[in-house]
Amino acid sequence: FRSAVVKSNRSGRLLFVGTPYTCLPFAEFLTYSIRDLLLRSHFSPNGETDKIVELVDRKGYGYALGGGVAGEGFQIVVLLGGLAMPKSQVDPSTLKRKLSSVSDLDCVIGVCFQGVMDKPEWRDTFKFKYFINAEISKVSLFEF
Repeated sequence: FRSAVVKSNRSGRLLFVGTPYTCLPFAEFLTYSIRDLLLRSHFSPNGETDKIVELVDRKGYGYALGGGVAGEGFQIVVLLGGLAMPKSQVDPSTLKRKLSSVSDLDCVIGVCFQGVMDKPEWRDTFKFKYFINAEISKVSLFEF
């Protein structure tokens, strides 16, 4: 993720867009990986542009939701895979219309697991500049 953001050669405002609860921790974690770059990270639940919140460094705790931020001019938009899960019911075309009011969407990064967002309706709608798909090949549970 950090490599994609650095290669984008952008500074200013970055917007993570994902589902409430499950995507927010990923946005906080990914923000940590770019903490030294000239970017301010924000989060939008399900692309609701009136609910955009800045992610701030809570010293000793990590990144967390800060105050609400209205606005536009996001240079990077990061779409998180939870949006493509069937239960989220987020339509890519509708989402693009919403996000067009806060970004020109010329630098969109997709981040997902198990290819959940690697589908034509997402790829064709957003024309990702970078796409990160993490595959989990094996999960083990041990009881002691």
